Amino acid sequence: MAYVKHGSKRSAQNKKNSPLNTPVKESRSKMPRVSDTPMKKEEENPKKTINMEDIYEMMAAMSEKLKKLDKLDMIEERIKGIEDELKSVKHSVEFAHDEIEDIKKANERTVEIDKKTQERLIELEATNTKLLNSVIDLKARSMRYNLIFYNINEKEGENTTSLIHNILEEHLGIENASINVKIDRSHRMGSKKSDTKPRPIVAKFNYYQHREQARLNAKKLKGTGIAITEQFPEEIARIRKSLYPELKKAKS
Repeated sequence: MAYVKHGSKRSAQNKKNSPLNTPVKESRSKMPRVSDTPMKKEEENPKKTINMEDIYEMMAAMSEKLKKLDKLDMIEERIKGIEDELKSVKHSVEFAHDEIEDIKKANERTVEIDKKTQERLIELEATNTKLLNSVIDLKARSMRYNLIFYNINEKEGENTTSLIHNILEEHLGIENASINVKIDRSHRMGSKKSDTKPRPIVAKFNYYQHREQARLNAKKLKGTGIAITEQFPEEIARIRKSLYPELKKAKS
């Protein structure tokens, strides 16, 4: 009898727990709400859209940064190129500076050489002047015994010494000049020209006193057309010629 009682209790409990015996309100409360699911999806979709926009913005920002990096790379390359150019310019400047220093040193050497050359040239000019003066003096000394006779008729086969002796005797009043006045040599000056003007005769006297006697008596030749002058080297003759106008003024 006891067994029967327990079996009846279990069957009663099973009946209570079966779906048929479950209240309707409780089953509805446990079922998912149909209207809740779409709302949650709508709330989740905007979040996903915002996240994608953020990603796009991040990608755009990264792209801008990459562009800036590219620009920085270009700037860096340009700076590197400028640095290379500056190095090249610096090298060129250093090379030019070295060249200038070499030129400066060479110029200093040239200036020094030029200075020495100028000093040497001055010495040579002084020496040349001394030599020239010595030559002029020697020429003047060699001409000290000479007189030049102008406007003496010129003939073929003439004896110039005889012509001078005749002038000394006939015009200058020196008796027996052909015997007493010795002339070492005489000749016409310069080459013969086609004109009728006679060439001057230069005569070298053996004694200076005879030469001076003839020179001092030259005033007696006035009106004859014949003239007598001393012979000087060309250098002295030019100076005398340039000073002659002043001498003429002084005499007047």
